[in-house]
Order: sequence, then structure tokens, then C-alpha cells
Amino acid sequence: MRNQAKHRLRPAKGRRLAATGLAIAAVSAVAVSGASAARSHGAGSRVVVDALSLSPSSPSAGASVTATARLHATTNLPVQALTIAVRSASGGHYDFPATGPTTLTTSERTFTPPSRTFAAGAYSYFVSYESNGAWHRLTPTGTFTSNGATVTPTSTPTPTPSSTSSSSPSSAASATPTLTPSASASASASASQTPAGAATSVPTTSAPTSAAAAPSQTASSPASSATPSSTATSSTGAPAPLGIPGSWRESFADEFNGTGLDTSKWTPNWLGCATCTTPPVNTAEEAAYAPSQVSVSGGSLHLTTAQQSTTVGSKTYPYRSGLVESNGKAQFTYGAFEARIYLPAGNTGIANWPAFWTDGQSWPTDGEMDVMEGLEGEACYHFHSPAGGPGSCASGDYSGWHTYGADWEPGSVTYYYDGKEVGKITTGITSAPQYLILNNAVTATGGQVVAPADMQVDYVRVWQH
Repeated sequence: MRNQAKHRLRPAKGRRLAATGLAIAAVSAVAVSGASAARSHGAGSRVVVDALSLSPSSPSAGASVTATARLHATTNLPVQALTIAVRSASGGHYDFPATGPTTLTTSERTFTPPSRTFAAGAYSYFVSYESNGAWHRLTPTGTFTSNGATVTPTSTPTPTPSSTSSSSPSSAASATPTLTPSASASASASASQTPAGAATSVPTTSAPTSAAAAPSQTASSPASSATPSSTATSSTGAPAPLGIPGSWRESFADEFNGTGLDTSKWTPNWLGCATCTTPPVNTAEEAAYAPSQVSVSGGSLHLTTAQQSTTVGSKTYPYRSGLVESNGKAQFTYGAFEARIYLPAGNTGIANWPAFWTDGQSWPTDGEMDVMEGLEGEACYHFHSPAGGPGSCASGDYSGWHTYGADWEPGSVTYYYDGKEVGKITTGITSAPQYLILNNAVTATGGQVVAPADMQVDYVRVWQH
């Protein structure tokens, strides 16, 4: 088990490979491209946007902004989600919060999602909906500049850099799609998260104090000594990746400084609806994923494991646990990925099967990058692709607080734990966009099963050149 990665399986779409080695065909989640992309784009004509506006039309940085669309369908159309998507000049995703499943009818509907804020910069916005697992971008496209120009909706969409993945609202309509990564970020007026290019708060180095049971950093932890300084630089003045050299701009950040999960960035289960309890990622796991096991407090994300029988569909699992993923909300091709995480301890090293990893739409074609996963008590890294799943484990006890990072470049991924390089993979590196996942899995073939257990995340950040 120590030399295997997560080998994830998307239960509803048959997308991944079970840890036991069972091959599953990846059919439904293949990224939209070629003829399928044309079909996706054509489907957009089934919905007509009658009006699109923004208030205020020229907002100040940090001001609350409201978007409103009036729209109707040419025939009744059930959709999985509806949003007003926003793109920065660099291609970053800053969408307004989306609806859950709804039906668009031939009667005109006024859609006003919850308000959000924007940092200074230029943006475009448009209505987008998800149907049959693909996002459809609609015209017109509006543009605005925070602290600047007025909004002038145009009659044709303005192409923005996007991935070719069907999980991104922009993918189906961009005139010249590229693999330029994108990231979503949506925060309330009081939230500390800001769009790419704006400064973000630097997390504290002490352990969270939100819960009496929250464990503290131990002296035996490899990160408890002096932490090496980063040799990277940030062009925005925001925090730079720890130990990873190069010049970087921040593309995504969640500092978890609020009182609830930012659902514009994360879904609190394995590819389900916002309130659904879902089956585990693969057949080796023994815990269902429930939103009740995901919370934000004390400056950290908490992914908790409980020994509680949970039935999903026709199967009952002895545990339930927490997972967040950013599919359809933030995905990236290349960059520096980093999270500061508290991992509960077992008798020897890390308990359970916690992980910080990324995944593409079609496994293993698009790849899977395991930045950190606890295997038999050790902290391990891998990269999965059609060429295989090379990787290794770092020496030492990585339970407690540590920082885990990976530098994904064309043809290579270099892994950094607490700012120190622990390994590099140069075979089978893919170039398709991948989304973020953090989970506290339970399996007898991982580390010692401990429940209750609280995997805590101080922050998640992504940078790009």
C-alpha cells in the first residue's frame, strides 16, 4: 500500500480505479473536446439571456456587487446548476455562488445570486449553466473594471483563457480554449480571501484553538524545528510557496478564516450536491463523505472522522468523514500547490488515510497528483497517469502540523515537505487541468484507524508563473 496512490473512483460516473486494482472505464467524465465540445456549445441556444446587469456597474474594490440576469429556455430544461460566471483578465474564476438543481422554463426568470466582492482589476461576466455534466456559456458578456470603467454588455462572448474541461463554465464557449489554468474564488464582504493578484493574510503558525480536542504541535514532528525560508518570490506581495524556487503569482487561496466553508470554491463531499452524503472515493475506503463532517472555525478547515454507521444507496459504511473538492470551481494546469495541514497520529505516524491531492476529469489520462497521502503511517507522494504511478514516501513522522507542496512543471513534479525537497517525478507527467481535493479517508490498509479524528487545514494556495 505504501507505494500506491489514492487510485480514486468516481462512483456516479465510473471514473477512477479502485485501490484494490479494479479497472473502471472512464466514459462520462471525459473532458469536452472536438465534436463533443461542439455539441456542448450548441446546447447553449436552448437558453436565452434577455438581460444582464451588474450593480454597482463600476464597483470599488472590496464593495459588495450584485449581478442580475433575466433569462428563459426555449423548452423546459432541468439543469444541475446555474451561475453568473466571472473571469479576471488573467483567466481566474470569480463566479457568483451557483444554484443547486433547478429547471429553466419558457417563462422569463430573474436570477440574482448572492452578492460578492472583487479586488481591483478588469473582469468579464456571463450566465452559465451545467447540464448533463457540461457547462454552457451564454451571451451576452458583460465587462467591468473595479474602481474604473462602466459595464457594457456585448452581443458576443469575449473569449477568456480556460481549460478544455467540461467542469469549467468557460470551457464550452471559449473561442480559442487553451490549457491556461484557472481558479475560482468567491468571498463574502467580510471574508479575507481575495482574487488572484491581491494580498492575502499570512496564516498564524500556532495550532487552531477552536476546539478543546484540537491537538497541538508535537516536538517530535520534523517541522517543529526552524522552517527553511522560501527561495521563491511573489509578484503580488502575497505569500510565496515554501522552499519552491521561482517567480510566482498567486492564482488561488483559501485561508479558512471565516465561520463556514466557501462553497464557491469547495464542495463538501465526493462530487455530490452541496448537502449530499456520498459514497467514498474508492472501494478500499470504509467511510462515506458527509457535509456534517466538514467545518471551518479557528482559522482552519476541519475534516473529521466519526465511527458512525452511514448508509448511502444500498451500502452501509462503518464510518463517516470529511472531504472537500473544487471540481468545476477551481482547476489548474501546472503551478505550485501548497497546504499547511494537521494530521492526527496513530501508534506509528499518521492515522487513517488523509490526503492532499489533485485530479483531472478522465482518470488516468488526465493524471492524478498526490501531494501528500498518509500510507501505513508515512507521508507519501505519487503521480498517476497511463504510464503508471511512480512515487515514494518521506522519512520521519509527519503527524501534527506540516506544510506540503508540489511544483508541477511540464515534464516533472517536485515535492516539498516543510520547504524541503523530498522527491521528484519525471515520467508520465500529464498536462490536463486538475482540481483540488483534501480528505480524511478511513481504510484498514492505510494507517491505524482512529475515530474520532480531526484533519485540519490552515490554508490552501496555488501559484503560477
